[in-house]
Amino acid sequence: MGQGLHTKILQIASRSLKIPTSKIHISESSTDKVPNSPPTAGSVSTDLNGMAVKKACDTLRARLEPYMYANPKGEWEDWVRAAYIDRVSLSTTGYYKVDDIGYDWETNSGNAYNYFTYGVAATEVEIDCLTGDHQVIRTHIVMDVGDSLNPAIDIGQVIKTAYLGEGGGVIN
Repeated sequence: MGQGLHTKILQIASRSLKIPTSKIHISESSTDKVPNSPPTAGSVSTDLNGMAVKKACDTLRARLEPYMYANPKGEWEDWVRAAYIDRVSLSTTGYYKVDDIGYDWETNSGNAYNYFTYGVAATEVEIDCLTGDHQVIRTHIVMDVGDSLNPAIDIGQVIKTAYLGEGGGVIN
């Protein structure tokens, strides 16, 4: 997945389970894991997949909590081992759908999205009126992406999608 989705999902799992990211492995998305996953379009991938991962991690953490309380100085591996010995399921799934989403095109009513991202850009260009040659001098972009899970990924995505023109340019 692009746009840093795997990195963000890894961070969500790490925060939910309260373990370092080094203990988490992300595998590629596949219909043999989640057969009815939604498309990764419209920049909703982190929202849908992230909440699904959070739900699954919350379930797993709840199953491990008795072992955490019994051995508060233990580590992740200790709690997982103890749960495994007690035959507690260490496998879970999560699925998430956004409530109140649905748009009726005939009546022009409803909510197509839960929120919108807003942005504005301004580009300074020099144009030679005689030859038509042009040079992009600079572009300024301001985006409101809400509360970011990973600002480095999000700013990189904004820059990646910015059109700089043939002459190059600078994003300030």
